[in-house]
Amino acid sequence: MIPNVDEPDVLQHNAVAWDKEADNQGEWSRPVNTDVIANARRGEWQVILTPNKAVPRQWFGDLKGRNVLCLASGGGQQGPILAAAGANVTVLD
Repeated sequence: MIPNVDEPDVLQHNAVAWDKEADNQGEWSRPVNTDVIANARRGEWQVILTPNKAVPRQWFGDLKGRNVLCLASGGGQQGPILAAAGANVTVLD
């Protein structure tokens, strides 16, 4: 298939946008730190999907050994937290 030269390169556009977000230390481009992971391993964790509110913990139930699929996880903070809390995590963005 021959690409239409009038169509924007969506992959390139997305890569440039995320690189800019990372360069600016945007909220959704910063990885979680070792303290957050250590706390999650002790059972003290939360998942933030909006700037204002954590997802209620009861929505997750017991994560130990459960399979969790993280969809649209561009920032990547949730997967490491859920894995440290005991889940088997697959991330797909």
